[in-house]
Amino acid sequence: MKFFLVVYFFSLQTWALSDREVVNSVITHYPLIDQSILKAESAEGDVTAAKGAFDTKLKFKTRLWRQHPYNNEYYETYLQKQTAIGGASVLAGHRQGAGNFNYYDLKKDTSSAGQIFAGIVMPILRGFQTDSYRTNLAINRIRKDQAEQEVLLKKLMYVHKALTTYYKWVLEFKKVEINRQLLELAETRHEMIEKKYKAGDSDRLKVIDNLRQINKRQGELIKSEVELRKRAADLALFVRDNEGNPILPTTIGDPEQVLLKPTIANQGKENRTNPQIKILSFEQEVNKAEYDLNSQARLPGLNVGVTGARELSDRPAYGQHILEVGVNFDFPLENRKARGKTVAYHYKKKAVEKELLYIRQELDQQYQFSQVASIASKKRWELSQSEYDNSKKIAEGERRKLFHGASDLFVVNLREQDQADVDVKRWSALYEYHQYNLDASLFAASLPIEKLP
Repeated sequence: MKFFLVVYFFSLQTWALSDREVVNSVITHYPLIDQSILKAESAEGDVTAAKGAFDTKLKFKTRLWRQHPYNNEYYETYLQKQTAIGGASVLAGHRQGAGNFNYYDLKKDTSSAGQIFAGIVMPILRGFQTDSYRTNLAINRIRKDQAEQEVLLKKLMYVHKALTTYYKWVLEFKKVEINRQLLELAETRHEMIEKKYKAGDSDRLKVIDNLRQINKRQGELIKSEVELRKRAADLALFVRDNEGNPILPTTIGDPEQVLLKPTIANQGKENRTNPQIKILSFEQEVNKAEYDLNSQARLPGLNVGVTGARELSDRPAYGQHILEVGVNFDFPLENRKARGKTVAYHYKKKAVEKELLYIRQELDQQYQFSQVASIASKKRWELSQSEYDNSKKIAEGERRKLFHGASDLFVVNLREQDQADVDVKRWSALYEYHQYNLDASLFAASLPIEKLP
């Protein structure tokens, strides 16, 4: 076991991990942030797909009719495009018909060179303000913005979690150091007690009692080393190499210097709107887009179509220009789907408003508390400094008295343990100072989300 501990702690001197390296590793290599970035890129693809509804389409149709005496052929090639301007649909192309056509089919009969034509269909009521194509595109753009805010939220969350784990690891490092010093005191004292026992100046019970204390402190040291190893394993999920593989952190140099310096949380951008708020705000926009669509769906359908054509060659007994105007009207007698959706929107809107109000209140309350708790933890640290200095003086005094035979081993052990407990308490207060600072920065969305120099 001693050999293992020597090898383990020797390996701790190989690499000192800083909080900046933790932040940069999370932002660059953390898989769950990469996942959110990929989802955001996927959302960009959905936007492109939604734009496909407005793609220009090339269409071709032909008809060969054989029924004596109406044998004829008809060919039509045209471009068609659904636009985002008032829901209008436009088309333009060429058509040609030849042969004998029945009277109801004469519009397919053209001159020998055919006709060129262009037309537009414009919704006057339903579909003028918006339609399913424009709504789908608008919603996908909002979802893309939401996905980008999800990336920011994930960065904030995991930077916060990584730094929280980092400072826990630093604190456990300090606890190991304190327990090791406590064990070294008992081991050094044991040599003195054995010499006194062999010289007849001390009884055997003191030797046994100090051995018991050594065993107890060895157990506490092993326990704290296991806890340190656990924290290191947790931190390894955030600290990764260039291939994205976890790296087990080993050392931090001087843990006291890490805990004493200002928290890295203060180096983020101030006054950034929390992504949770923006995500919910975008959800309101989605609901509004759906409401607008369903409000349009409740209107009667009134479409006006205008098509103009021109013969490309002379055609006896017919004019060269053709104009076709048509109106299409439909009236929904029930339309319960659209009515139900518009009613549901008002409740959804109120629900999101309630959630937004609560989230804002929660973030504000948690931020205010974290600020106060951070200041209080710093104050506890300052007070515990004086307590630690006094407990250290008492423990040193009792050791000197024991050396001169004026104190008891039980009292010395008690004072040393008290000094160690106060030492852990003061560093725990400083850890809590960092933790509350991190919490406040998370709620204010001011944690760093870009690589630090």
